[in-house]
Amino acid sequence: MTAGAVLLLVTARISPTEALQAIDWNVIAYLFGVFAISHALFASGISERVSNRICADMQSLPRVLFLFFCFVTVVSAVLTNDAAAAIGTPLAIAIAANLGIRAALPLIALCVAVTVGSMFSPVGNPQNLLIVADGHFKNPVGTFLVWLAVPGLISLGFALFWFWFCLAREPKGGAPEHVTPDAQTMRAWPALAATGLLCVLVVTDSFAHGSSWMPDLPLGALSLIAAVPLFLFSNQRLQLVKEVDWHTLVFFVSMFIVTGAVLKSGVLQTWLSPWHDQLDERALVTTIAFFGSQVFSNVPLVEIYLNLLKDHDTATLMLLSGISTLAGNLFILSAASNVIIVQQTEKHGVEPFQFWQFTRYVLPVTIVSLIACYAWVALMTSIIR
Repeated sequence: MTAGAVLLLVTARISPTEALQAIDWNVIAYLFGVFAISHALFASGISERVSNRICADMQSLPRVLFLFFCFVTVVSAVLTNDAAAAIGTPLAIAIAANLGIRAALPLIALCVAVTVGSMFSPVGNPQNLLIVADGHFKNPVGTFLVWLAVPGLISLGFALFWFWFCLAREPKGGAPEHVTPDAQTMRAWPALAATGLLCVLVVTDSFAHGSSWMPDLPLGALSLIAAVPLFLFSNQRLQLVKEVDWHTLVFFVSMFIVTGAVLKSGVLQTWLSPWHDQLDERALVTTIAFFGSQVFSNVPLVEIYLNLLKDHDTATLMLLSGISTLAGNLFILSAASNVIIVQQTEKHGVEPFQFWQFTRYVLPVTIVSLIACYAWVALMTSIIR
């Protein structure tokens, strides 16, 4: 990704100034804070205790998967999908170790739970934030629950049974070792305080959206504020900075530059222009949101789509949100959270899943999820009208 960004800069497809403007520093700041918090949870042994609790009864695989999916879904809905990806990776590896299997399949299940879980709330992922800002909903949390909770629950239910079926047939052997810190010397309470503060800030900001009693702070600022207890009271501040996943941050900076060059070229705008008057039709929204997200990534696609829409009715915006989110369940590069999980897995010294292996396992979930989302939005639209 960095090589592509450098090539675009060298060939003047995008200027240095335009490249800096294309980078979403809010996302970078959010990831920095989340990575610091997730490492603190890991280094203090909190992640290990959570994984031990989830894996307490490995004889009951459905129970383990259910608790794992519930935990990841809540984290994804409250703290965004990228946070859930970073926090959930050690848990998925621990499940694989307890089952005595390779880590790939539990990690793929984590990707699905992270993506679907982010559908439930307006802060679940970046494209939801764009849609909330554009839709001016009076109650963003309630709106997302009404329109996307049912297809989200159907998708998670099917994914739970699907991965239960797949994991029960996964051959033993090649299991990763339990991922544990070398020495759990980091204090636990700063990590817990930072996590709790991030939850409170994100949820409060969501409910206070558009009100006058709380300043409208970006997620990046909330993440950095939440990380303050770590850098004030942790006994390993330098280690925290060192263990931030800088490789992933560089990947995102480069991705924003590449995406900025694509947007500057006008390719996406030209591609959508022949259907300008039909962009609110459900079939077209579904097709463009899903396949366009594979080519251009869901966040820039949603941003351009919102600029081209004439009527920003709730049904169209919710369908755009749901389909563009579920598009992440097709290829590894379809969602940034998938990339984070791969990077975090390699950081822990464990072999992640492969490109086509990922697609093979998530394709059934993707099909069911898309049908559920499309059908529910269509049903809700007919009821409301």
